[in-house]
Amino acid sequence: MMRSFFKTIEHGVKRLVFTLCSTFLRRGRSDFATIIPATVKRVLFIRPEKLGDMIISLPVFDNLKRAYPHLELYVICSPRNVAIVREDDRLTAYYLYTKNVWRDFGMLRKVRRMKPDVVVDMICDDSVTALFLTHLSCRDAWHIGVGKNRHRAYYDFNYQFRTGDGAHVIDNTLKLLTAFGIDTDSLNRYVPPTIPADRQKTADRFYASLNEASSPVIGLNISAGRPTRVWQEEKNQELIRRLLDRFPQHQIIISADPHEHDRAAALAARFPRRAAAVPAGLNLLEISAIISRMTLLISPDTSLVHIARAFKVPVVGLYTRFGKNFEMWRPYGQETGTVISHNDYNIFDIEVDDVFDMVLKLMPTGEQ
Repeated sequence: MMRSFFKTIEHGVKRLVFTLCSTFLRRGRSDFATIIPATVKRVLFIRPEKLGDMIISLPVFDNLKRAYPHLELYVICSPRNVAIVREDDRLTAYYLYTKNVWRDFGMLRKVRRMKPDVVVDMICDDSVTALFLTHLSCRDAWHIGVGKNRHRAYYDFNYQFRTGDGAHVIDNTLKLLTAFGIDTDSLNRYVPPTIPADRQKTADRFYASLNEASSPVIGLNISAGRPTRVWQEEKNQELIRRLLDRFPQHQIIISADPHEHDRAAALAARFPRRAAAVPAGLNLLEISAIISRMTLLISPDTSLVHIARAFKVPVVGLYTRFGKNFEMWRPYGQETGTVISHNDYNIFDIEVDDVFDMVLKLMPTGEQ
């Protein structure tokens, strides 16, 4: 309740600042057609949001770089999602937006010295923060927006993101590349994070440490960003038991947020020699390397779903019904795979039978 109150105050202050400063913002150019890539060099993306938002942005970076290798790509990210791009070789550099006024002014000075030719605001609503970051980064650059309504007039190009057609967030996000004259229908949607060799070696050591190092692996993620997305412990236990009975050649790898590692370790300890927890202290790229080798991943609605699908690992995702979030954020490229609760607020009523049956549907041929 208190968090909601302060959020309301924050939004009110931002609207007031916007009202006072809007006269100084540049209006969108009426002569915009498409960007001619040969005439630009540096493209800056504004994406200071959650981890999942950055993961589903990787196809944009990858396809733009492939189409026009001469472009230098930069991104303004947040402490919550920087881990996925910190070592990404598709990006020339990243800048961290921290919500600390002095640090962020220093960051913007660096951005302005870089002199982007195009600034792409990827936040798909009327964000005052994103609007100011876009204009303060370079007033004279081409300003590309996504899903803008009230702020549409301040962008040279805007792709209307939320069309209500049930399209996946990855497909919708790629549409912004039409501003560069790119036909998005044939673009690659499966773009994993860049994983350096030393991070791959960490995954190698982990798999070598398993009791049956050559056995295929089913992943189970037991953490989520909200308590309402966390499945009950007894259901996780029952699901593991049934999976091990049904797939005797497989092992179970259990992942969890760092602060819940003890939960994962305790759960794995109930199934000695057949289950293991992802080691504590690994970074996101090392965990991604582990996920890339799984036969299948079972997870609530979290960023790991998108990492797994980027590697084309089948995913059984547990979702609430609220807002039809599962339509836009479902496991990409799967005709099935979502298990949806019967209420709008939590996944607690999803039964083990529902998840187990979905695993049977998705398990690759030859693994059953």
